[in-house]
Amino acid sequence: MSQILQPNPLKFDNQVFDLAFHPQQNIIASGLITGEIFCHRYFCETDAENVNLLSIRPHKKSCRGLEFSYDGTALFSVSKDKSIQVIDLETGKVLTKKRDAHDKPINCILRLNENSLATGDDDGCIKIWDTRTGNQLMEYSDHEDFISDFSFRDDIKILVSTSGDGTLSVYDIRKPNLLAMSDNQDDELLSVTVVKNGRKVITGTQDGVINLFSWEKWGDSNDRIVGHPSSVDTIVKITEDLVCTGSSDGILRVVEILPNKFHGVIGDHGDFPIECIRKSFDSTFLASCSHDNFVKFWDIRYLYEDKTDGHSDETDIKMESIDFDTDYNNKGKGKSMSTIGQSNNFFADFDTPP
Repeated sequence: MSQILQPNPLKFDNQVFDLAFHPQQNIIASGLITGEIFCHRYFCETDAENVNLLSIRPHKKSCRGLEFSYDGTALFSVSKDKSIQVIDLETGKVLTKKRDAHDKPINCILRLNENSLATGDDDGCIKIWDTRTGNQLMEYSDHEDFISDFSFRDDIKILVSTSGDGTLSVYDIRKPNLLAMSDNQDDELLSVTVVKNGRKVITGTQDGVINLFSWEKWGDSNDRIVGHPSSVDTIVKITEDLVCTGSSDGILRVVEILPNKFHGVIGDHGDFPIECIRKSFDSTFLASCSHDNFVKFWDIRYLYEDKTDGHSDETDIKMESIDFDTDYNNKGKGKSMSTIGQSNNFFADFDTPP
């Protein structure tokens, strides 16, 4: 088993709502409730201090979502102030700003591929954007409550969304209409990811249940994983068979999908709810943020060891065991970075900031 070595945590003065890992370098972006955005270069050595590369406050209200551009030269941010902003990582300046990109506060963002983004707001509206031109490509208004999360299959251009209205929706982003919607699950759906090589979609709920949907059988979930004592607010895929969940009880758990097993705990934020979990570009670390104002890193390299059948055996995952017998409010519930490179002119027809 490899020695576990992970970056030191980041401490902020205010709550962190979202995180994004750079697609090519050891850099992480953090979006705060104050509208501030920070970028840090992180180091694996325990005696090495993480370096603050960028500090900026582009939003007047909370920053709810972050995504790096495909090449890592720019950072997209969304906010309760309804705007989408594009930040040049070399200069730390706002390149462009789309005011009132949505009619309601924007709750989440996902980079779909090199040329497109998805955003979702507090009223259930989803928009698809062309990052080359800034044009809105599609708009969907099928949900009746906040958009909580997205997952995307680029091979077939299918976007899956979850909502506080208790439904999961499926869209072909090349087409203007809803492809499919699940029955109401009688609980808020807070997180979603595609697993099992596209055969399954899992959703986390307010009641702590993980619902499993089979691809193209969207009417109702066909399996459930129980055991979380609190809401499953965020899910990140580790492998096609393993995910890490973040719960409002402050614990990060490893869960295997089919067979459905809890494998233990990666870490925790005390009793503070987990806001989000993200995986680094090289799949070495997870990062999590919570209401404790910390961003913590977790070395997950040991989860990939000794795999012979496509997933880790239960004995391969040597983590602290927990007793599973034991609503917080969701979020809608500059400095130079000269080492990054030149930024592209994203959203060229957006408003130019003063």
